[in-house]
Amino acid sequence: MAASRPRVAILFGGVSTEHDVSVVSGASIARSIDTDRFDPVYVGITKEGRWLLGDGAFDALRGGGTEGVEPVILSPDPQHKGFVHIESGRLTGVDVVFPVLHGPRGEDGTVQGLLELAGIAYVGCDTLASAVAMDKDVTKRILAQRGIPVVKGTCLTKWMWGVDRGEILSEIAQTLKPPFFVKPATMGSSIGVSKVEDGEELSGAIEHALGFSSKVLVEQAVERALEIEVAVLGNNEPKASVCGQIIPKAAFYDFNAKYVDGTSELVIPARIPKALAQDIQYAAVDAFVAIGGSGMARVDFLVSGAAFYLNEINTIPGFTSISMYPKLWEASGIPYTHLITKLIELAIARHEEKASLTRTIDLLVKA
Repeated sequence: MAASRPRVAILFGGVSTEHDVSVVSGASIARSIDTDRFDPVYVGITKEGRWLLGDGAFDALRGGGTEGVEPVILSPDPQHKGFVHIESGRLTGVDVVFPVLHGPRGEDGTVQGLLELAGIAYVGCDTLASAVAMDKDVTKRILAQRGIPVVKGTCLTKWMWGVDRGEILSEIAQTLKPPFFVKPATMGSSIGVSKVEDGEELSGAIEHALGFSSKVLVEQAVERALEIEVAVLGNNEPKASVCGQIIPKAAFYDFNAKYVDGTSELVIPARIPKALAQDIQYAAVDAFVAIGGSGMARVDFLVSGAAFYLNEINTIPGFTSISMYPKLWEASGIPYTHLITKLIELAIARHEEKASLTRTIDLLVKA
């Protein structure tokens, strides 16, 4: 199979709140992948968690019925790499999986762990880096230790909030100044995020965020901040794209601004001084290395004057042809189809590097 065209499974959908965005990303990759180089197959995960393989997978996830798809499960046997058809038992073998599963149970290391067990190469960060980047609190701790600037804030859990919310609110009032941003720690696409202008609105915003995650960040807003994003690409020698700038029409770059109303302006390259852009590019790569990243990530910053703060790392960013990650690389000299090819090549290279490691040793046990 791999001797001719590697078979690439585009994996999309998922059970997170970002399901619909993932379907759009997957469909865009399917339209643009180089079919002279690769043999694509399509695997959609429904909102209920069923895995469906076939040319009709995109229609099936959009509510168009199950014609042209079959339910499958991922084979855990590295000697039989691919997807087992539940009804017939036959195997659709694959060489590489390209997951575009945004959000929890897709971008957080869970699917990456499955693919590691199955012995299949896959695009993007590995299990550890995916899990770290998905948790904004853990990411901030690692970046702060690395010396990369992050926004001042605090973290609380649902249990802590239930036990003593009064003490939490008092501590926030003493250590942070409004306005605040309140965020679920383990979500993406700005889902569950609120901007709070004063302490009176804080409790409601925390309750709202706790509906999406058991851990919540409360951060001091960076006033008049510019939203700057950098795309990172590579394994052992990652590179940064040019900087891009998002100018939202809303109060901040929320879910609607990203995917619904289409009013936000994307500016590439960003309207910031060259020296500042270079510092941000360096910080993006440094952060990628700090979490053990490989393949790809979009790194988001907040810029205020000459200061910048790393806001978050997205290990499976939006991947439509008009999404920021591919647009940044297009502006940096790598067209969309070539970017897809490069990511698949990076996945294969990392898989081969891991396969070369010694995994077992023979022990001579004396009676």
